[in-house]
Amino acid sequence: MSFLSALAVALLLTILTEFAVYLLLLRERAQKLLLYSILINSFTNPLFNFLYNFEIHQLYPLEMGVALTESLLIMLLAEVSYPRALLVSLAANLASLAIGLLIFR
Repeated sequence: MSFLSALAVALLLTILTEFAVYLLLLRERAQKLLLYSILINSFTNPLFNFLYNFEIHQLYPLEMGVALTESLLIMLLAEVSYPRALLVSLAANLASLAIGLLIFR
């Protein structure tokens, strides 16, 4: 698999995994949560992959930065409290990180 193909697969898996977590924890309309997952991860996933592959080779600190960034975006888009948004973000990112480590390591 080429590097670009792997990035595309990683983005798709991240969107789908985090969408599933959003569905479980936010319980909003599926279409809305899928859109949120696409918007949020289309911003954070490419940035994460660039930083991890070319600049900062520290997986867990980068992942925490992504989770914190995504928590703010979830709070704004889903109109939930920050503690709830942080919980959703941490759960979603833990799930997508676990799947990513299983597939790409």
